[in-house]
Amino acid sequence: MDLLLKAGIVAVVVVALAGIALLALHKARPSQLTYPQSEQLIINDLKASNPSANITEVYHSNSTLENRSWYMVFSIVYNGSRPCPTLLIEAFDYPATGLVPSLDNLYTTGCNVYGITGAPTYVISSPEIAIARSYASNVTPIRSYVGRFGYYNTIVTARFLPDVNASYTPLGINLTNSWLVRYRATNANYSLYAVVDQSGHMIGTYELSS
Repeated sequence: MDLLLKAGIVAVVVVALAGIALLALHKARPSQLTYPQSEQLIINDLKASNPSANITEVYHSNSTLENRSWYMVFSIVYNGSRPCPTLLIEAFDYPATGLVPSLDNLYTTGCNVYGITGAPTYVISSPEIAIARSYASNVTPIRSYVGRFGYYNTIVTARFLPDVNASYTPLGINLTNSWLVRYRATNANYSLYAVVDQSGHMIGTYELSS
């Protein structure tokens, strides 16, 4: 009788402990996280694996997989202000699919813009792609400027021009859906500008005093 009583007590304790464990697990489920908490978890994870990159969320929406999950898209940029930046895009549906990217695209690295040569309708969608494409075009003014003043002395930025008239640049032509890329060396008294259309074709270059 004592043996049966002891066995019953042990069974009750085991069931109680299992219940407590399940309750704790339920409370800790990532599905209970808010969007800002989920976003920060993804950013922290990306920073851990890309410590020297600039990480930015570029889009988010509610998940289509489950409630209280979010679809988030991040850009991962290395050397964003140099002539050859690297751009990686990763997307996550968190917590639905955990920390595994649902999208992982390398757009440019080493001044190679992937997919642009085989896609006549390619559309440049970010400053980093415009910068890499302008430098990879191998036009003499750009290569001479960077070669003269130094790769690591040259800061490069790009700005999208949806529609500007001919007087906006010294090129004297109307520009639509183009990128204006500026090369500015810290040891130069002038900047070099390149205009690239949204498909990656070089329109022209010009110089202006810094």
